[in-house]
Amino acid sequence: MDKNIEFSMLYDIYGKLLTKKQQEIFEEYYLYNLSLREIAENKKISYQAVRDSIKSSETTLVNFEKVTNTLSLIERMEKAYNLCDSEDLNKKRQQLKKLLKSEDDI
Repeated sequence: MDKNIEFSMLYDIYGKLLTKKQQEIFEEYYLYNLSLREIAENKKISYQAVRDSIKSSETTLVNFEKVTNTLSLIERMEKAYNLCDSEDLNKKRQQLKKLLKSEDDI
């Protein structure tokens, strides 16, 4: 999955857990595609401060996902839903069981 898409999805799930300032900078960078320099100028902060905020936000979002696995669960549920649209249900049931099995069970 593309890094920008993945971080946008993680932000949709966990974004409210970031500070307000982190949310603003993250949105300007990932959602509005502003450069680090443009964000720094708009916020009247240093380029390095913008970079640090984005890196910190990325780390925080990834860590939340590692603990909760919510995005992973959503992706597995979407795959499971798509399997239900098939004619060969017995084979699909087996695939569904494998898909829904958590990584810890394997």
